Amino acid sequence: MSYISQKSNAYPPPPWKLQGQLYGSIWTLPARLMRFQLPPEFKAVVNFGRVGVFAGFVDYQPGGTLSYHELIAGLIIQQRGKLPYYFNVTHMGVDNEISLRGGRELWGVPKELAEFDYQSSPDNHDFRGIARSETGAVLAEGNFKATVTLPRFLKLPCPFPDLQMLHNQPHAASGLFWSRIEFCRGGMVIPPDSPLAELGIAGRKPWLSFGGLDFTMSLKAARPLTK
Repeated sequence: MSYISQKSNAYPPPPWKLQGQLYGSIWTLPARLMRFQLPPEFKAVVNFGRVGVFAGFVDYQPGGTLSYHELIAGLIIQQRGKLPYYFNVTHMGVDNEISLRGGRELWGVPKELAEFDYQSSPDNHDFRGIARSETGAVLAEGNFKATVTLPRFLKLPCPFPDLQMLHNQPHAASGLFWSRIEFCRGGMVIPPDSPLAELGIAGRKPWLSFGGLDFTMSLKAARPLTK
């Protein structure tokens, strides 16, 4: 399934309050495998020679600020000379033009248009997804099979500080993600010719795969950081 792109010159002001389902994978891999070039103001967080990378599919469902599908990938970084850790979105595909413009202009997220096919089974919590570029090239696939699902009443908060370049200056945006968690077998699969491959994750088995079920999230406006 795929949402029809919404065309408009306007986009909602922050904060964006969104809800839906997320399935993603986490890798810890040798830093030497990462070929992605961060802006010079940023550096990847390296622990014991390894970096942390995330990629996943998101289904933003009706009831939030916008409804659309998303492929997101990124890694843990720091602003050079500063201590706090952030998540930096390195790649993102969406099937909604309002989200694309808003993401680029409000937060500096490098969104591109993509096409999606999601298949889910609510009974056994299985999920399959695929994202393609506008030319039809496969960007990422995912196959998730639930192993452990936390109780429905147990929704866990997860802050996600985001750091991007906007107007040639580092900008941070704070967000909060509330979700019920399930742990999964399988996970994201990145083809070697996908743009996401420059993160070093093509053909590599994730360290952890999970679902963020029935999540709610709020992403605040980006604010400039001092050098």
